[in-house]
Amino acid sequence: MIATLAASALIALMTSALSPRMGRWVFLIPAIASGVAFVYFLTLAPAILSGEAVEESIEWIPSLGITLAFRMGALQLLLALVVTGVGAMILAYSVWYFESKTLKSRTVGLLTGFAASMLLLVLADDVILLVIGWELTSVFSYLLVGLNHHSRKNRSAAQTAFIVTTAGGLAMLVGAVMLGSEAGTYTLHEILAQPPESTITTVAVMLLLAGALSKSAIFPFHFWLPGAMAAPTPVSAFLHAAAMVKAGIYLSAALVPAFADIPLFRPTLIVLGVATMLVGAYRALLQTDIKVLLAHGTVSQLGLLMTIVGIGTKTALMGGLAMLAAHAMFKASLFMVVGTIDRQYGTRQLTKLGTLRKDRPLLAVAATLAAIAMAGLPPAMAFAAKEAGLEAAWEAISLPGVPTWLSVLAFAGIVVGSMGTVAYTLRFLIGTFFVDSRLRDALDDDEPFIVRHGMWPQLVALFPMVLAVLGIVSGFFGKPITAALEGATASAPAGEASYLALWHGFTPALAGSAIAVVGGFIVWRLFGRSMAAPVEPRFSAAAAYAGMMRGLDRLAVEVTGRTQSGSLPVHVSTIAVTVTVLAGAGLAFASLGAPKLVVADSVGQLVVGIAVSVCALVAANTRGRLKTFLLMGIVGYGTAMMFLLHGAPDLALTQILAETVLLVLLVLVLRHLPKYFTNRPLRGVRWLRALLAACVGAVAGLGALFAANSRNEASISDRFYELAYSFGFGRNIVNVTLVDIRAWDTVGEISVLLAAATGVASLIFIRTRVVDPVGTLRGRRGRPDTSKVGPGWLRAGATADMQGRAPMLEMMTRLLFPVMLVVAIYLLFAGHNDPGGGFIAGIVAGLALCVRYLAAGALELAEAAPIDAGKLLGGGIILAALSLIGPVFFGGSVGQSYDYTIEILAMGEIHFVTSVFFDVGVFLVVLGTVLDFIRSLGAGIDTQWRNDQTPRPSAHSDRTVPVRSRGAQS
Repeated sequence: MIATLAASALIALMTSALSPRMGRWVFLIPAIASGVAFVYFLTLAPAILSGEAVEESIEWIPSLGITLAFRMGALQLLLALVVTGVGAMILAYSVWYFESKTLKSRTVGLLTGFAASMLLLVLADDVILLVIGWELTSVFSYLLVGLNHHSRKNRSAAQTAFIVTTAGGLAMLVGAVMLGSEAGTYTLHEILAQPPESTITTVAVMLLLAGALSKSAIFPFHFWLPGAMAAPTPVSAFLHAAAMVKAGIYLSAALVPAFADIPLFRPTLIVLGVATMLVGAYRALLQTDIKVLLAHGTVSQLGLLMTIVGIGTKTALMGGLAMLAAHAMFKASLFMVVGTIDRQYGTRQLTKLGTLRKDRPLLAVAATLAAIAMAGLPPAMAFAAKEAGLEAAWEAISLPGVPTWLSVLAFAGIVVGSMGTVAYTLRFLIGTFFVDSRLRDALDDDEPFIVRHGMWPQLVALFPMVLAVLGIVSGFFGKPITAALEGATASAPAGEASYLALWHGFTPALAGSAIAVVGGFIVWRLFGRSMAAPVEPRFSAAAAYAGMMRGLDRLAVEVTGRTQSGSLPVHVSTIAVTVTVLAGAGLAFASLGAPKLVVADSVGQLVVGIAVSVCALVAANTRGRLKTFLLMGIVGYGTAMMFLLHGAPDLALTQILAETVLLVLLVLVLRHLPKYFTNRPLRGVRWLRALLAACVGAVAGLGALFAANSRNEASISDRFYELAYSFGFGRNIVNVTLVDIRAWDTVGEISVLLAAATGVASLIFIRTRVVDPVGTLRGRRGRPDTSKVGPGWLRAGATADMQGRAPMLEMMTRLLFPVMLVVAIYLLFAGHNDPGGGFIAGIVAGLALCVRYLAAGALELAEAAPIDAGKLLGGGIILAALSLIGPVFFGGSVGQSYDYTIEILAMGEIHFVTSVFFDVGVFLVVLGTVLDFIRSLGAGIDTQWRNDQTPRPSAHSDRTVPVRSRGAQS
């Protein structure tokens, strides 16, 4: 089973790549593979039908007890045969249906991927894995319905189907988690073998049924299915007739043995199933598009299936499962008939069809056989299955625990719904192939249509013919099919087991079938022959859904307009208020004892703490921007000193370097900002902001104080001393923690750096990160041309304005730059055992580039780093990710490190740890981030300044002169 799923996924990827070369013939690959899978599942049938179950599993996360578990019993075997057997026929039919010139390469991959996800859903024995397969089918359905994304109708239909089925899937996920938690296991067959009994279980099962109802288009979720028929006909035949919509029926049938006696189980399925039958049949009788007619008919018959299964007896479950297989065969056959008509005649309208039996006799025979099955007439399997459903409903009237009114409703609903089925079946079959003279007079188009002949214009009918014949012939094998379904029905909670047969004698079920046939013929004679265009009802589930979505959009606009005002102070204040209220309330109501407070461990800590506090208070009350930034820098350096006094040299070094880079970047921004902050007095809302800032600081301080005093278990970091060498082969605990013990966290952190750098660059550069430093000095390949530059300490130093040049800074830069790079490389490789690492080394290298820029401007920076920062960022994140995943391909685990000892002459033994590659990735990301910041806030703004695109600080005000006003001033 696992190999079948893996092969299906692989074929989905492979066929998408082969589609441009093979054209429509690429469908043969998944068709053959599906046929092979069908045969494989048939080989498992003897063991399964004898009462055994085929089980396979793979440990996924052993520490959490999570396993990829698969199990195939009689119910799963039936669904797997439907998916692979009908799927093989539809995929083979697609070779004829699609044209190579217009075939989208993703079509075959999406269809094959859907088949794999449907098999995953059916075979999963873990409820969470089942939910994953459930949602994957919704995703593939969305992509396939919206295949023609240029069509607004297709996009809207795909979105509606996705929203409705995904909403049900979310409810189902909650129910699955609740049920698994209540049962103590997430293994499906164990839950069903020993179902828990509690109110939580009832709620969980109803949530699971919500997912089943939405997936199978049961009222009030029925409206999404007809719209999904905008997809190509093979997609409709596979997903929305034979496979995906059966997922809800499958889940309901699986739950029946364990939960049918839950108070709301039977009423929900039967009442909503009957409503779906009637609504679908009524809507089908109004349609003139034969594909839409079949779509509404599918809705009606899904209601029939849910009603029969919802009765919850052994006979009902047997009839429901038999009808599920029969429906897959005849409905897929009819959709292929419709697809053939559409491709060959260019229309699906009953007003333009009527006598196709003369042109396509073989197609007419296939359609007639499938229509017999759809109408539930003998000798089709569908007739025997419907008889079993009627028998189960009649039997349930006298069963204890099943309300009489519910059983009567089920019996009457099946009869009336079957009348509608007969009526719209006659409308489809006669209106398409056997129109009589009176109907011919009603046609609104007397012009002959042009037949579009494709490949095998006659033999293409063999595809639907095979499935139609199977649907008829299988009716004669009632007893073998009954025996095959016994394993799935034996554990049903009520009723006596019956059997599938074409003749049970004169029974209430036979009377119900006779009434359905006669009544259906009368309904067709009275209402089914009108060719008037269908009118959408004013009040419908679709209209309610549309209104709800409009209201939701309106609510989103209103909420966004009121909360996303574009004001940074408002956004930050909102976050600060939320943190203060929630965290403050937690501290206020928590039963916390008096914390143990240690002011300082040494005099140095006390002095540094006082200095940091004073600088922070002065920075909050000064008007000069440069002065404020310098005071903030002192606060940062003081924090680094505090780290050092606490014995954390790595943190101190990182803080110092990060503070230095930040200070440089702030100064770069300061060049184009006013000299002073506003001198407006503190009043009104600014007092509130000051109070809020004080509250945030108080809550943060108290939270840290109480958290440090609330430890009641040994710190997990105590193990890091041992793991640092046994797991990461290093003595620097901080660095080993970052690159080995919690490497995935570090990947997330450098991803944030990448996003921040991209965000800053996007504010400056519209289309590309590449900056023209001087506007005209460009070389042949885009690099700065320094051939015309005069002598100087730096290659581009002589291009600067003489008044702006700093020869001493240039000379020091010439000396310091290579030294800083050597130090960066040393810190990179020494960090595993001594202070350093990729992050620190990246900042040091970035500061070296900062010095080059500050010394001689943008041209010198371009000369020092002639590479796109985006490439450094992307290369770094890829290298870090590959270094984590790489050990898996060599028999190791994710993130595992290896220690190699290398002997070098005159240097002795050198230990090389593979996690250094991860550190190099971190180094590249940090270096790319700093380079992006310098180019954006430095060289990028310089270029915009030369092009007169930035505001100018006013010499006598705390405001800037806008760009538009500068021309007037000059």
